[in-house]
Amino acid sequence: MDNTPLRIDIWSDVVCPWCWIGKHRLREALAQLGEKGRTAEIHWHAFQLDPDLNDAPDDTPVPLREAYEKKFGGAERTEQILSQTQATGRAEGLPFDFDRGQVRVSTLKAHRLVWLAGREGDADKVGEALFRAHFAEGRNLADVQTLIDAGAEGGLPEARVRQMLDSDEGIAEVRAQLAQAHSLGIQAVPTFVFDGRLAVQGAQTPAVFAQVFERLGLEARPSDERASGDACGPDGCEV
Repeated sequence: MDNTPLRIDIWSDVVCPWCWIGKHRLREALAQLGEKGRTAEIHWHAFQLDPDLNDAPDDTPVPLREAYEKKFGGAERTEQILSQTQATGRAEGLPFDFDRGQVRVSTLKAHRLVWLAGREGDADKVGEALFRAHFAEGRNLADVQTLIDAGAEGGLPEARVRQMLDSDEGIAEVRAQLAQAHSLGIQAVPTFVFDGRLAVQGAQTPAVFAQVFERLGLEARPSDERASGDACGPDGCEV
């Protein structure tokens, strides 16, 4: 029996709702693999839906609904997008609440925090805390206290998070992850790469992930379901 851990590389953005949904669907699928799923090595990589925000002169937040209304052509379409996404997330047991005053800011600092957690803490827990802070609590993901609180969830001391934020630490590494996504042709997230040989895009259902595991030669429950996962790209999120 091959005891090599399953490696899963995931490109995502912490303001992508389908990335949070896809993360939990993947976990459900991995649970069906037993020990192989429990020992899977997950590596998180940065992708930015709004990279232009990195060049903004400050981190002044813009209300998410206001940004969406400009991007998607009005309040009615924005409400449709948010309500449908929220309903899907809640059906997965995730406490989406788009009435909490979400804001649009650069996610560069948040990605640097995930990168740091990957080296010195638990990146999965930090990512989960960031998703929850944004989608369930409406917190500003560029705010220092938000990042400190998320870091604590992954075992990072406050002093260490502040040290990183007060320096350029992690910037080059995150930019390298963004460049890698570009070189791989990744244009929407979440994108999952399994053992470096099979890529899947979108918030697939656990049944579809089971098909992926079968193709990789892993034991998983068979399914005839076709891949139809939703994803987010520079032009917005599918609903």
